[in-house]
Amino acid sequence: MLGLLSKVQIIDNSGGSVGRCIKVLKTGRKPHAKIGDIILVSVIKTSSGSIIKKGDIHKALVVRTTYKNYWSDNAVVLVKGNPLDFSPIGTRFKGPISSLISSLKVLSIAKIVI
Repeated sequence: MLGLLSKVQIIDNSGGSVGRCIKVLKTGRKPHAKIGDIILVSVIKTSSGSIIKKGDIHKALVVRTTYKNYWSDNAVVLVKGNPLDFSPIGTRFKGPISSLISSLKVLSIAKIVI
C-alpha cells in the first residue's frame, strides 16, 4: 500500500526514474493506493534529455507495491488520458507488472505479466 509522500520507481521509458506520491486519486475509503490505483506523482529524478522534467506532476498507475512482500519495490507507470481509458506515456516497461491491473493498454505493452 502506498501512502502520501512514498517514493516510487517510474518503470517506463518516459524519462522519469524516481517519483513521490502526492495524492491518491482512485481508491475506496482509505487514503492508501493498491495495485491498479491511480495516484499523482511528483517527479524527483529524471534521465538526461527527457521530455519529463524534475518537479512535473503526472498521473501514474501503480503496478507493483511492497505490501505483503509481493514485490521488492514500489513501481508506477506514468499515464495520460481520460479517467475511463488511461494510456501510458512510455512505450516500454522495465521489469514485471502485476496481473491485477485492469488497464488493457498497459497490459498489452508489458512483456512480463505476473
